[in-house]
Amino acid sequence: MTAALAVVLLVVAGAAALRLQVVGGGGDDSTNGSRTVASVEDLAGRWVAVNTTGAPAPVVPRTLSFSVDGDRLSVQPGCNSGGGRVAVEDSRLVVPDGLAVTEMACLDADRMAQEAWVLEMLSSRPRLEISGPYLYLHWGDGERWWLGTERQPAGA
Repeated sequence: MTAALAVVLLVVAGAAALRLQVVGGGGDDSTNGSRTVASVEDLAGRWVAVNTTGAPAPVVPRTLSFSVDGDRLSVQPGCNSGGGRVAVEDSRLVVPDGLAVTEMACLDADRMAQEAWVLEMLSSRPRLEISGPYLYLHWGDGERWWLGTERQPAGA
């Protein structure tokens, strides 16, 4: 009986150690594997909207993208384009001088709405969170809105 109890205890201890290694060993800031964004370098590359469940307006598929090169943000919010200097402070995106944006009229009302909320979101210091190849931007009262983007491979 003592040997059987010892085996059970070893199995339980081994399972607990494995769980700690899988769940807690990655240095993530949350239980879902996401982490905060420490600097602009974490944002380098091109990002395309892939999950807009929390967006405040309809999103025209694959038309919303932005890229970060050094401390410069370039954005394609729908039918216009824009850019400006960016920084990251406490895992929030900061656009200190605002964005310069072209002013072409969109023929599609959904793209017009998308552009309006994207530009508002980028200027509202959205909270940033990375999980694997995904970047999530959270903004609005109580962070009621969020946008999921995916990092595109270089040259894509």
